Amino acid sequence: MRAVERRRGTLVRGEGRARVTIRADPTAPLLDVREVSRRFGTGPDAPWAVRDVSLRVEAGEVVALLGPNGTGKTTLARMIATLLTPTSGVIRVAGIDAVARPDEARRRLALVLGGERGFFLRATALENLRYFASLAGVPRRRTDGRILEVLDAVDLTARRNDRVEEFSRGMRQRLHLARGLLAEPPLLLLDEPTVGLDPEAALALRALIRELRRDGRGVLLTTHHLHEAEELSDRSLVLLDGRIRAAGRPRDIAAAGGLGEVTTLAAPALTVELANRITALDGVRSVRSDSIAGRPVVVVGWDSCRPDLRALAAVVADLPTGTWTTRPATLEEGYLALVDRCRGGRE
Repeated sequence: MRAVERRRGTLVRGEGRARVTIRADPTAPLLDVREVSRRFGTGPDAPWAVRDVSLRVEAGEVVALLGPNGTGKTTLARMIATLLTPTSGVIRVAGIDAVARPDEARRRLALVLGGERGFFLRATALENLRYFASLAGVPRRRTDGRILEVLDAVDLTARRNDRVEEFSRGMRQRLHLARGLLAEPPLLLLDEPTVGLDPEAALALRALIRELRRDGRGVLLTTHHLHEAEELSDRSLVLLDGRIRAAGRPRDIAAAGGLGEVTTLAAPALTVELANRITALDGVRSVRSDSIAGRPVVVVGWDSCRPDLRALAAVVADLPTGTWTTRPATLEEGYLALVDRCRGGRE
């Protein structure tokens, strides 16, 4: 992998070294998970945290892993990172069997968990990264130069000699990412990378993730920020109760939740009577009130991409409605519809 340097606020590939191929099979995806399950405990009543999960991440691809807390996302990430052994299934990292050869697989990935822990608080950022560079196998002659590159990438160069205990939560989050980038792994597992960041820092970190994609890295991103997932990811996977319930673009997630297009119309507050009349129309999946720029709107979700706008117009004919818009469902709308369906909302 070529060296990286920061230019005009972005992470770009440097010109100093040729890219190093570290995939056992150059045609293999960076991550290939096949029918992986994990059970905690033994016996017929032992709970399953993950059941029959399959996914792939290619070079230059960002894949978002979505799901409520406690649904198996962290367990899956820890299995991919070789910190947990699957009960069954196959995990390959850059063509390497991560279960049979965990040390080799681990050199090809970085798990960035973030949070307040993971550093020596009384040591400086530079001292911490020197220690973790040695663990990651960065050559000694390259260590200080590589540390400066990753600190520059996350905009912490000016704070390299400050103790980590003096860092804000957002700064520690960026330092976690710098640590993950030290060995230039082709695959990164990012767990809630923008948690605790102010809007400006989160924007910069999202730009960095895009640069990692352009550099040919693969990224598996777990996040609760669905707008962020829609903005950054090439595909999304929804994990519910340990199983992948949907995968693909926002329209695919929405379709799995029984949601097609969404119509928004400016209207007075949504009354129970109006909601019932709209819900009774053929093809209506959901009705809710919202506001846009401080003005109340009614949002109607349809179960197909052919909404019956004439029937809707007849229902609201006596109301002072304004502009109507009909559009594909967003990732957030599709995700919520899917969770509702899987949790018994309409099935």
